Amino acid sequence: MCIRDSASTSNDAAVADAGNVTPKVCPTSVHKTIVVVGDSISDVGSGETRAEQEPFYRTLLVKNDDERHADWTGYDLATCWKLDAKKAVVKASVGGAIATEKADGQRSILVEQAKSLPTALEGPVLVVGTIGGNDLLSGLTNVVFGNTEKAKADLDAYVSGFGAAMAELTKPGRFGAGVKVDVLITNIFDPSDGTGRFRFTPEDRKCAGAFQLWPEGQPTEPSLVQWNSAMTAEAAKYPGVALLDLKAIYKGHDVNQPAETNWFYKDCIHPNSAGHHAIRTLFWKGIVGLK
Repeated sequence: MCIRDSASTSNDAAVADAGNVTPKVCPTSVHKTIVVVGDSISDVGSGETRAEQEPFYRTLLVKNDDERHADWTGYDLATCWKLDAKKAVVKASVGGAIATEKADGQRSILVEQAKSLPTALEGPVLVVGTIGGNDLLSGLTNVVFGNTEKAKADLDAYVSGFGAAMAELTKPGRFGAGVKVDVLITNIFDPSDGTGRFRFTPEDRKCAGAFQLWPEGQPTEPSLVQWNSAMTAEAAKYPGVALLDLKAIYKGHDVNQPAETNWFYKDCIHPNSAGHHAIRTLFWKGIVGLK
């Protein structure tokens, strides 16, 4: 396992906006089936009007929107790998998904997704996905109110479920005898970019929901780094799993930014269209780097 950084590949000069980077190369490691797992970022957004979020990263990966992203014409998996955009994609992702599994019987949706996939797929198989945001939000109150014991239990339960899902996806013969599997999955981004300030600047209002619990200006990094560090350590146990640094590419594109540099939808949780395009570039670089 490794963490792949969106801002450092041999194909790209240093840039400020990862969403505008176009790697002019098709991936050489061809996969025959694409599996999508995870939460709403990998599903269909927030469930509200989706015009500000579409096209989603997973659809852009498979088939570029040449009208919106003309500079990406020809750089999608349908073109590079001659994939059938419908038949070659198996989608298990669902909004609200969590990786957490607890002793009280709470089940990991990510694990259930992994177990629900077909036992035979044409290989090699590429798994892409996003996870962790819902888990972190559900444990936010324990962090805010200083309940360190429960906060640690939340993190441990998340890591346990995440690890179980990675083990299921990468176990020998999961999709058929001898079928190679590569898993690219993101870490957890921070809508406040570490500042602890959750204000959706384009509409000049505070973010709603659980974000209102967070003391404004109290840095979020000390808590988030524990989750991402634990996720990195767990992912390292499973050959074929690469953790993509979603948090890093969102630096400078948090909810507090003006509309032109803000990569969040108005709910302060989901990526907007520009965010999904940036996430596509992150996955694309991960795919190009596969051997």
